[in-house]
Amino acid sequence: MQPKLFPEVEKQLDLAAICKHAPEYTKSYGAHGFDFEVLDLSDVTFRPGTDESVHSWFRLTPSYSPELVRFFLKYLECDPERVICDPFSGKGTTSIECQKQSFQAIAVEINPLLAKVSNWALKWDYELTSLDTDFKKIRESFEKYHERSKSMKLEAFLDHFQLQLPLIHNPLRWWRECVLRELLLLRKLCSEKVTPDNSPFFSLLMSEACLRCANIHRNHPTITFDDNHDRTIDVWQEFEDRFTKMRSDLKMLDKHSNGCFVIEGDSTRLSQTLGETEVHRVITSPPYPNRFSYIHQTRPQLFFMELIETAKEATEIDLAAIGGTWGRATSVLEKEFIPPNPGTEGILDYVPELRKNSLLMCNYATKYFNMMHAHIRELKKTAAKGFKGVYVVGNSRLSGVEIVTEVILSKLFVLEGFNLDKIVVFRKRGGKKKLYETGVCVSL
Repeated sequence: MQPKLFPEVEKQLDLAAICKHAPEYTKSYGAHGFDFEVLDLSDVTFRPGTDESVHSWFRLTPSYSPELVRFFLKYLECDPERVICDPFSGKGTTSIECQKQSFQAIAVEINPLLAKVSNWALKWDYELTSLDTDFKKIRESFEKYHERSKSMKLEAFLDHFQLQLPLIHNPLRWWRECVLRELLLLRKLCSEKVTPDNSPFFSLLMSEACLRCANIHRNHPTITFDDNHDRTIDVWQEFEDRFTKMRSDLKMLDKHSNGCFVIEGDSTRLSQTLGETEVHRVITSPPYPNRFSYIHQTRPQLFFMELIETAKEATEIDLAAIGGTWGRATSVLEKEFIPPNPGTEGILDYVPELRKNSLLMCNYATKYFNMMHAHIRELKKTAAKGFKGVYVVGNSRLSGVEIVTEVILSKLFVLEGFNLDKIVVFRKRGGKKKLYETGVCVSL
């Protein structure tokens, strides 16, 4: 089966090159009778968004690009009358792009930090003069308090300003003491000096600034400690630069939005979360079955922004999240074999080999697909007549066994009565063989 191309991009692609590499990875599609397309959509990772207004306000490296959202807004024939849903919102790329183009969007996100960040990023109706006034008050107070507190020891500083260190384990590994003192002082001033209407703007600013000033490497898709770095971290300059960038973006935005918003909730209970809302389109990227935890990687901000107080809280969120794999979310998978949901035993074809290689990895993958299956059943309850959607996913290898995520997900959709329109192959990932990102396009 030769790959077919979208007419609008056919001239841009080297068909011979595509046919040369596509069969190795996509041969299973033909065996299952799945239609597929191979496209070159440039960089579909988070990186293009770092240069775009609003999208650049908060960085989440596992997110996808605004360009990919724009592509699917056209491909799925979206219009302002149809409700677009992103049940795995992440940093809110789909919702932000929808609001930019005056589409209706409702999203769901289980991570409390990402849910708040996304909603803060969707608020654009600020008075710039009011933001400037609040910024000036913060700057004046910061300069005064910072100078006064330079000679204070940490304990005295915290006591004087009624602050406490973030309750994350070993906070002074995450942030140098001098840096953390300044960040905590700025967070306090943002709370005390900012008018209520402007609070979302400065909360978003602090959520990003606290990680930019941390002792870390921001890799793709993870963050790792950078214990012995010699970087000069200027907290105030970071704060001011972020303010200037966000304010500049606001000047260019249409402040009259369609009211796109994000609900903090569980996508496996989508019908309960959305209530009576009918979904006409889905553009989303759920977690991949690759043992990456969005909760784990946002811990510094969750603790710094005081959204959680204990590691247990983070673990409980990870337990409820699809693909969660941190702390008890992993330890519970080491006990007894987790069977596939009834009716899906033949679809989860990796089970016999992976169970033999690693019970933990087998249970992890099965929990992932069982929960995605639960989400698909919930989606059907909320899907409007003429529904179309795309799920951007990546395959993985667990204990030497390839997990062809898009094929399994496609079969689960078909099992629940959806039409599989096609699988779109975007790009090869990470330089490793057989790791790709794809879009599973479905309809009702």
